[in-house]
Amino acid sequence: MASEQPSLSLHVKIFIDPSSVDKFFEAWDTVYAAVCAEPELTFFEVYHNPEKPGELKWVENWNATVEWLLNVQLKKEYYKPYLAATEPLFIKEREFEIWTRYPRNKWTYVADEMVKKA
Repeated sequence: MASEQPSLSLHVKIFIDPSSVDKFFEAWDTVYAAVCAEPELTFFEVYHNPEKPGELKWVENWNATVEWLLNVQLKKEYYKPYLAATEPLFIKEREFEIWTRYPRNKWTYVADEMVKKA
């Protein structure tokens, strides 16, 4: 069963020239590792649209409030070099959505094979 603490899901969609995808991920690795080390992060997965190369989306789930995400997490210094390197690659404005977990959510499931084993 899901926790009763605040939880949110950040969905980010970006659009880059397909020829720049490798360059994007060169800048991505450092910030991805830093974000994954944050104790509030509970899930992070990256997707691509196979019908539209260069269209990428990722989902980050956080045990936190929207206010914390906007005022603490997204202001961390490690985003600056990543943004400086990747924003020039965008061919269209990023899209953001923030969703909050349904109160008293009993509809959370993670398959055993998706959980890291120690």
